[in-house]
Amino acid sequence: MYQNSHLEDYIQELYFGWNINSPEQLNKYIIADQSNIGIYLTSNTSEAFYWDGRYYIFIDRKQNDRQRWQDFGHELCHVLRHSGHQGRMPPLFRQLQEWQADNFMFHFCVPTFMLHRIRLPPDQRAAVALISETFNVDYRFAEIRLARYVSKINRSIKGFSFSNQIELTF
Repeated sequence: MYQNSHLEDYIQELYFGWNINSPEQLNKYIIADQSNIGIYLTSNTSEAFYWDGRYYIFIDRKQNDRQRWQDFGHELCHVLRHSGHQGRMPPLFRQLQEWQADNFMFHFCVPTFMLHRIRLPPDQRAAVALISETFNVDYRFAEIRLARYVSKINRSIKGFSFSNQIELTF
């Protein structure tokens, strides 16, 4: 049986609190509005910051919509789970926060509870393409997310064979 991590539970609770239950409802502007976070496109790299009692997320406008969604997930982690100014942090602590934000991004952009509901095709490329299209993420992002998902399934269920549903050769 699949056992959610604390992060997966946290993200699921966030989505349920926003009344978001399916991939079609995933929208960075609605989420930002419901969270009282300003969201703007910028000509600079994506970033989040706190100013005058409110959080803001700026997303690089040169990116495509999928990359913007992924960046939103990354920056949202900084808003929801981090504090302090990264420019004033020791480099290793900043690296830790970036790793955490990347990990959050994968689970936020392709939530586990939604991924559980999808019947993945047996072909790896088709499964990745389905995840990419369903969750509006880049193909490579979907590949990594699927690999992490399958790896966790394999660790969670002793002797579990995923080969009857999907073949993965990462």
